Parts: sequence; C-alpha cells; structure tokens
Amino acid sequence: MSKFKELGKNTVLVFVGNIGSKMIAFLMLPFYTKWLSVEDYGTSDNALIYVNLLIGIFTLSISESIFIFPKDQEFSKQKQFFSSGFIGSLILLFVTAFLLYGTKEILIEQKILKSITDNMEYIYLLIVSLFLQTFLQQFARSINKILVYAISGVVLTLLTAFFSIVLVHKFGLKGFFIAQILSYFISAIYAFMHSKAYKYFSFKALSFDRYKEMAKYSVPLIPNAIMWWLVGSLNRPIMEEYLGMHAIGLFAVAYKFPSLINVLFSVFMVSWQISVIEEYKKENYEKFYNQVLKLVFIFLGICVITLSALGKSLTALVTDVKFFDAWLYIPILSLASLFSSISGFVGANFSATRESKYYFYSSVWGAVIAVIFNFLLIPLWGLYGAVISTGLSHFIMMLSRIKYSWRSAKIYNLAFYIMMLLIITIMILCFSFLENTTILISVFALGIICFCFLIRKDFYYCLHLLKKIKL
Repeated sequence: MSKFKELGKNTVLVFVGNIGSKMIAFLMLPFYTKWLSVEDYGTSDNALIYVNLLIGIFTLSISESIFIFPKDQEFSKQKQFFSSGFIGSLILLFVTAFLLYGTKEILIEQKILKSITDNMEYIYLLIVSLFLQTFLQQFARSINKILVYAISGVVLTLLTAFFSIVLVHKFGLKGFFIAQILSYFISAIYAFMHSKAYKYFSFKALSFDRYKEMAKYSVPLIPNAIMWWLVGSLNRPIMEEYLGMHAIGLFAVAYKFPSLINVLFSVFMVSWQISVIEEYKKENYEKFYNQVLKLVFIFLGICVITLSALGKSLTALVTDVKFFDAWLYIPILSLASLFSSISGFVGANFSATRESKYYFYSSVWGAVIAVIFNFLLIPLWGLYGAVISTGLSHFIMMLSRIKYSWRSAKIYNLAFYIMMLLIITIMILCFSFLENTTILISVFALGIICFCFLIRKDFYYCLHLLKKIKL
C-alpha cells in the first residue's frame, strides 16, 4: 500500500470513531445554550480549560508517550511501558488530590477564581477520568488496535450525548460535569477491555527505566502545554476579572464554531503523525510533506472563509438567542484556528525527530505574545481584545514552528502561502468589522475570485493527490 493510501486509510478509520467525540461539544451546543445560562456555560468552559492544563502537569503527560514508545515493540516491552505508565500516573494523581485541596483553600481565602473553587471536586474527577480514557485509547492505537481506538470514541460520543440530555436538563451545571465524568470512565473501560490492555498490566512489569524513558519524552511537553494554555486560555481568568463570566460564556460559544476546523484537522493529525514517523527517514519525505501541506492549507483556507461568512447565520440557527452576540467574534477566531492547525501540522516533524523541545520553544513565543496582548487589550477592547490576542499568539507560534522545523523539511513556494494568507486575512477583517450586507457580499465574491485564481494551477494537481489517497 502506498504512503498516500496508508495515510488515507488511517485517516478514515480514525475519523469514523473520533469525529463525534471531538465534535460533541458543538453537537450539544443547542441543548447546552438552552439549558445553561451564559454564566454557567462560561463556568463549564472555564473548568474544562483548567482540566486540559492540569491533566498534563499531574500525570507528566505520559499519555503522549504511551502511543510512541510501545509501538512496534515486543510484547514484554509493551507490557513494561503500559504498566509503568499506568501505575506511575495513578500514584501521581493520588498525590495531587491533596495539592488541589490545599489550592482550593488558598483560592477561597484570596477570593479569586470562584468559578473554579466552587467546582474543584468535579475538576479533579474530570482530570482522572479524562486521563484514563486518553491513556487507554492511545495505547490501543499504539498496539495497532485502531478499530478499538475508533469505537471508543464513538462510545464516548454516544454516552456524552445521552448523559447530557438526561442530566444537564435536570441538574444544570452539576449535571454537565457528571455527564462528562461518567462518559470518560465508561469509554475508558471499553478501551481497556476490548484492546485487551489487561494482558499488558502487571505489577511485576513495573520498570522505573521504562517510565523514565517515557517521561524523558513527555516531561518537556508540560512546559509546552503550559505555553499552549497561555496562548489559548490565559484570556479566561483575565476576562473573569475584567469582564465577568457572561463574557466568557459568549467567547466560549464563539470559539465552538472555529473549533470545528480544529476538530476536523485533529482527526487528520492522528494519521498525519503516523505517516510522518513512518516516512520521515525515507527518500522524498520533503516532497511528500509539501504535497500534503498544500492540500491542507487550501482546505483550511476554504473552511475559514466559509465559516466566517456564515458565522452570523450559524449562531442564530444553533444557539439560544441569549448567545447571539457571539457571532461577532467568529471570524478572527477562525483565522486563529487556521494558524493553530498549521502549527500542529508543522510540529509533527518534532515527533518524528523526537525533538520535543521545539514544541516548547515555539510555544514560548506564542505565550509571550498572549501574555502581553491579553493584559493590554482585554481591559481596553473587551472581548475583541481577547480574540485579537488569540489570533496574534497563534500566528507567532506558527511562524516559529516553521522556522524550527525548517532543517527537517523546508516549505516550497512561500510566496503562494503569503498571498493566500493575505487574502484570507483581509476577508476576515471585513467580516469582523463591516456590517453592510452588500459590501460583505462583494468582499466575499472578490476574495473567492482571488483565492481561486491563486490555486488555479493546483486544482488538478490536488485532485490527482486526492486520487492517490482514495481507498
């Protein structure tokens, strides 16, 4: 099977099971916005933001290593990696329970982050359940149980929808948290049983050397995760301080629409990471890399333009009327999603070379911009300050990752990407700040014409590549 067909096959398999679990927050958006107040929705988003940060810190990001290190190893080594990573992480989670309790008391005393202290127990249970689900699902993928990996995602999606409908309507915010926790736990049990991970679990297989080997790769990802949190989530506590939970609720809903782009791309990234690892040391890798990059950039550009143009209509269609103003922030956040996706694509080279330090280096630049502009712009421009800071920080991170990965894979024809990006950015700014419908339609039509003119030579070329990855 060719490398293109392998990439396509892996993408489709993962897509089937993963797309739902990634999109569930959006699929449930009409229900969440109806059953929760703007403030409660902001609180739920805030909690999940902190969960995504703390899970990596509390477990040393071992879930990132459990895919890479057992892959293609003999059974005894896979058993050592699994047992060491699993037990070691559970011990860390037990210890950090006490740290969270102490932190809660301090926050209560200082009267800050009330939205977090009021829900600290739920946040901890979300961290534990999410770790178990992620760790077991990633291990299934590592031992080539791709179908189990995919189905566990389907299970997670169905359970989240079911428990949310049953619990959120009746119990509100608490029901939201309980639905999430139950879904993660049950999906983890499914992955554990059907991947037969229990065969890899043994106290006798505990190995500090194996755990150290995995931690050596994953620990440098923790500062990177913190930097990513600063880039994408620092605005939450600042907004809570200056604008209140209502603003966070609107921002969270607005970000759900561009997150569709990240969802689609993250599913592709699962397979892209596999292909990069397998193809990196082969001849013509750089050509392969550029071929896929061109496809990805064109696809993302079309998605961003379309979503920005339809943002107002989609918000009215999908969300409750109290969230309608969220549409104002969709265009710029969509552009930020494009930058974020390209950052992820380019960063796959760091996994292939096992130089995870470059994840951190590139994230530092984005984090610095996020810190500066969030503190500067949110007090001045409110929510617009938050979305502009998000776009700027992701843009700087994208540029830095391109720079750091240049020695691994150069990007051909930079002028093409610069022109495409310029057209997209101009259209985004028009969609964000112009309200005249006639002018907006004219801008959209002119932008599409320019966009098509730029990719005219690549149209048939892209069709040819798509045929190569056809199953």
